[in-house]
Amino acid sequence: MQRRGGFAKGYRTQVLGVTRVLSTVGLWVVGDMSLADLITKLPVVLGGLGLAALSAKVDDAAAKPGAGKSARQK
Repeated sequence: MQRRGGFAKGYRTQVLGVTRVLSTVGLWVVGDMSLADLITKLPVVLGGLGLAALSAKVDDAAAKPGAGKSARQK
């Protein structure tokens, strides 16, 4: 049996968003980034939070049968 998806199947975008937020804020907390730098990175932080909060999921289109076919009848 072949496993598809691997780690955090369906939640990769949430993991990416939370990781991005934690790394950006973490750099500021430990002093590697100034407050001005943190403010300029605010869109990245908010984007990461948005990905996590909206429960956006990554679908593997190649793993789905019929993926890529038009939903419209011809």
